[in-house]
Amino acid sequence: MERILSKDEISELLSAVREGALDAELEVDEVGYSSEPKKITNFSLVQLRTQSGIRLPNFDILLDSFARNLSFSISSRVQRTVTVVRDTIQEVEFGSLVEECMNHELFGVIGIDPLKKNGLLIFDSNLAFSQIEIILGGSSDLHTEAPKRNLTAIELNLSKEIFSETCAEINKAFSPVEELNSTLIHVETNPRLVNIVPSDTNMMVANFKVTIEDVEGNLRLVIPYSSLDPIREKLKTELGMTGPTGQWRDYMAEQVAQMEVVVEAELARVKLNVREILDLRVGDVIALECSPESPVHLLVEGQPKFSAFAGLRDNKKAVRIVDRLQRRV
Repeated sequence: MERILSKDEISELLSAVREGALDAELEVDEVGYSSEPKKITNFSLVQLRTQSGIRLPNFDILLDSFARNLSFSISSRVQRTVTVVRDTIQEVEFGSLVEECMNHELFGVIGIDPLKKNGLLIFDSNLAFSQIEIILGGSSDLHTEAPKRNLTAIELNLSKEIFSETCAEINKAFSPVEELNSTLIHVETNPRLVNIVPSDTNMMVANFKVTIEDVEGNLRLVIPYSSLDPIREKLKTELGMTGPTGQWRDYMAEQVAQMEVVVEAELARVKLNVREILDLRVGDVIALECSPESPVHLLVEGQPKFSAFAGLRDNKKAVRIVDRLQRRV
């Protein structure tokens, strides 16, 4: 146990420090401590980050839904095989984002009502011009560099349609949480003219990798971080299904209820070898080990689910369900 200094010893120590007889600065000792300044990692108590980039629980679910729907949309537009994959979610200051986008990207300024402020859709030049070229009848084997020039009137109109269709996919992806009305405001090619927020505003930047056959490009969805605050709690409750009436759960149940399935009524089965099948002729009778009045099995997607009796109703063949079959173990 270390010895505790007495009152007189503490007084002598302070006097020595005041008179300069004792250096008050710490020195490097034998243990290895250094007097060099250490690098400090910034930590915000207001905007906590997670592994996904920003603290927005379940937000990646919306982005994955957006990516999936967008792949179908672009594929339908260009009639090519398209893959859209969510890459990273970042929090970047708007000024830094503008400095990164100096390679002839195509910007779509979008309104995201009822959320505050505007957002951005950013197609890199390769992805933007590839879609335009394919729509205009060009080959899907596009390896030429995108032209570094302003858009023509025809190209501008086509790009507006591309951005508008992308906005529709944003609305669809966010619908389980918030009914958005995102719309295209205008298209811009000069990043310095895209002044939607002050340069020090924190932006949520979701990056997507888009592949159109052999063509690869990047898409960014950019929304002011503060604009997403109103849906933060909904992301927890609706997508997380923490409540008994979560909107996401209801949405999934509704979609599943509308799925079409194949239902078949099976009276009996018989096993025949290949030779017997080859010898079958018109008029041959195949005996079934059941009577015409035997119940049939109702198969749902090939799985027996119900027992039923065959009959007629309104002069059409029909079955009447009489029992639910036990699930096979």
